[in-house]
Amino acid sequence: MELLLLAPTKEVDVDFLVFVERYATDLLKWDILTLFACNPSFSASAAQIAQYIGRNAYLIQPELGDLALLGILEQIPGPDNQMLYQLTPKPHLRRVIMKFADQLAEQPLI
Repeated sequence: MELLLLAPTKEVDVDFLVFVERYATDLLKWDILTLFACNPSFSASAAQIAQYIGRNAYLIQPELGDLALLGILEQIPGPDNQMLYQLTPKPHLRRVIMKFADQLAEQPLI
């Protein structure tokens, strides 16, 4: 009789998988989520966020709006009628966002 040796299995974090499927749907959102995960107290305009992540402000505006509608980011009024974005204060979402950034740091795509 042959014994089959199985590699140890990792426990699957369902909340994390749901987060990735629901919120981290493209590389641009990955960049935005990573920025806020690494700087959880950060609040900035779309133009400032675009500059930090090296993207076009026009292109990130819809993504920021989506993340705000989904409850990941909050929109707050800023100076000169500018909308500012900041990370949600909800602990459950913040924890998963931080885990997402940690996973990317441990296993980058490139």
